[in-house]
Amino acid sequence: MSLSELIHHFNSQPQGLPGSRFASRFRLSGDGRVFVHFANLVIESVFLPITAVASSRTHGHAAALRVFGLSSGNPVSPDAVFVLPADDDEFVWVDRLVRTLHALSYLAHPVPGTLLLKVNRRHVMSVPSDHGLAFEAILHACGLRPQHITLEIDADGLEDVDHFSRAIAAYRQRGYVIALSGFGRTSVDLSLLSTLHPDIVKFDRLLLASARPLEYLVDRIHDLGASVAIEGPDDSHWQPFAGATRADLIQRYQPVDRPVATSPRQPPVAKATPFDQANATCRIP
Repeated sequence: MSLSELIHHFNSQPQGLPGSRFASRFRLSGDGRVFVHFANLVIESVFLPITAVASSRTHGHAAALRVFGLSSGNPVSPDAVFVLPADDDEFVWVDRLVRTLHALSYLAHPVPGTLLLKVNRRHVMSVPSDHGLAFEAILHACGLRPQHITLEIDADGLEDVDHFSRAIAAYRQRGYVIALSGFGRTSVDLSLLSTLHPDIVKFDRLLLASARPLEYLVDRIHDLGASVAIEGPDDSHWQPFAGATRADLIQRYQPVDRPVATSPRQPPVAKATPFDQANATCRIP
C-alpha cells in the first residue's frame, strides 16, 4: 500500500476500540511528513541517531516524540500523551498508536539502520499474553518485519519479573531485538539481566554521572552477550568517554523544544509549529 492508503487504513479502524473517545487521526503534510492529531495535541516522530563506537558508523535510529498544542502551537512534554488514558486498555491503545506513528513516519522518510521503538512498561504489564502480535500486524501492513525493530523497555525497579520475562520471551520469539533501559537508575541488577537476556542494555544517566566503575559493569554485560548503550548530547564529545568505558553504542539526546513566544495581541502563527502546512494536509475521509 502507498503511504496515503496506509494512513486511510489506520484511520478507518472500527469504532468501539479502547481509546475511541480520543479524537485521533493520522495526517500527511504537504511536504510528506506524517503526524497525528490526538486529544487536542499534534504529535510527530523524531529519529535520533545511534552510533556504533568502534566503527563510528550509524547503527540505527531511536524514535522519539515531539508534541505541540493543536491550538497554541507551543511545545508540550511528550509525557502528556501518556497521562490521558483512563485505564490500562486505553494506555495500551495509545502506546500502540505512538508506535504506529513512528512506523508511518519511517516509511515517509526512511533512516539508516535499525529502528528503536519504546514500549511503555505499563503496556507490557497490562497485556496478558501474545506480546508483540498486534504490533507485528501493524508492521506487516507497513511492509516492515520485527527483525527491523528494536523494542526498548524500562526494566528499572521491576516487580513482576515472571510476567515481564514471559513478555520479553514472546517479543524475542517474534523476531524483535530487545533493549532494556534505565539500568543503574535505582539499582544495578546483573542477575535480572541474566534472566532476561537482552540484546542491548542502556545505562541510565544517573549511573553515568555516578562514581561507580563502569568498565566492570560493561565487561559483565558483554559476558552476558549484550551490547551497552549510553546517551549523549553529541557523538564526537561522548566518543572518548564511551570508548574508555567499553560501551558499544551512543544515542543522541532528544533536543529540547522551547515554548513559542507570541504577542498577547496575536494568536500563534502557523510557523510556531512544525506543521506550518496544516491546511495542505491530505484529508482522509
